[in-house]
Amino acid sequence: MILKESRLLKNTGWLLALQGVNIILPFVTVPYVTRVFGTAQYGVFTIALNWVSYFQLVVQYGFDLSATKKVVEAKTAEERSALVSAVVVARLMLVLLCAVVTVGLGLFGVASGEQLACMSMLFSMLFGVAIQLNWLFQGLQDMKFITMATARARSLSVLLVFLFVHDGSQLVLYSLLYSITWLLSGVLTHVFAWKRYGIGVKRTTVKAVLHEMSDGTPIFLSSAAGNIISSVGVTVLGACRPSSVVGAYGAILKVPQMANLMFTPVSQALYPRVNEERMKSRSAAERLVVKVGVPVCAAFLGGMVLMVIFRVPLVELLFGIEYVSESDTLIPLAVWVLFGIVDNFLGIQLLIPFGYQRLYSLLMVADCVFSVILTIAMGPAWGAMGVAWAIALSEAALTAALALALFAVTRDERGTGKHYRKDVSK
Repeated sequence: MILKESRLLKNTGWLLALQGVNIILPFVTVPYVTRVFGTAQYGVFTIALNWVSYFQLVVQYGFDLSATKKVVEAKTAEERSALVSAVVVARLMLVLLCAVVTVGLGLFGVASGEQLACMSMLFSMLFGVAIQLNWLFQGLQDMKFITMATARARSLSVLLVFLFVHDGSQLVLYSLLYSITWLLSGVLTHVFAWKRYGIGVKRTTVKAVLHEMSDGTPIFLSSAAGNIISSVGVTVLGACRPSSVVGAYGAILKVPQMANLMFTPVSQALYPRVNEERMKSRSAAERLVVKVGVPVCAAFLGGMVLMVIFRVPLVELLFGIEYVSESDTLIPLAVWVLFGIVDNFLGIQLLIPFGYQRLYSLLMVADCVFSVILTIAMGPAWGAMGVAWAIALSEAALTAALALALFAVTRDERGTGKHYRKDVSK
């Protein structure tokens, strides 16, 4: 047990380092580019990136959790190679689907001009997401190389931005330099997977691809719902407010998103460990989640309070005086972050490992619909503050729903004795 906990801490450390790379290095350029482009031009980029983020959800398709769980259960390199092959092929097929949709957006005039050009450049992100094997190394609990490779790729992107982006007319170039990191780091994950573990892409079958997509569907729906909740505000603002408002909100949104990214390593490192404990007993998995969850939630609560208190100087320091007008949106966005972390422990760390993927997916989709309705209702009336409060309120509703669902299934299982089975995988 001590060895496993040490491994969890070590893997969490590398995941924290990875997220530090993903947060700090790109964020180094944000204060620079927000000033170079201004709120209006940065708003064009934000809308383009928002569209591509929707496509990214499609390409990820829940494999980051469903496939990670199978990596933990797989025993041989051959089994893991078969899994990698099916997942990568499935994701590349989804990239082609997204390409068709992008062409349609251009033909029907939904996206045009500089926005469409930025989307085209950002599209290389999707190929990078498709081939990345971070989920494989997460399941293997070996994130050291991935962290180092990503750091190199991100550093190159940052350097190129400072070298070549100097005025507001270079938005398309910035989009390209922003996205190439994903493609480079994706290639490096395959090199490492083959050299260290003998795992690589091999011939696969349509049946295997469809099987992985079927297993990933419930998690895809829940993951997509969660990300739509965070990004639908930009979509609504883009339709009803000037690009300057979108740019200001999009820049400020990066602060709570950065907080979410800081939590992601905890979730990623804990998830395979919870699945290991779940294969022994449910109570052991529950104890592990509580042991990690309480101090993590307390730490993020303190951080969010500080973010709210110092929101005005923080926004001015990071993005410039032009963005301060929307700094109060950090109040509801802090609420959103805190409820989102609680939801992760209730849903991803408990309901999914315990076999309630479809229940979790149903709750997430219902909350997504609720969030979209709130955003459409509140965004046009109250602008950035309206969409920020919409996602905060919807996240609070999801927390209540997850808590009630977890209480209900736990009570039912205790009543039938299932909760106390030694091995719930049987």
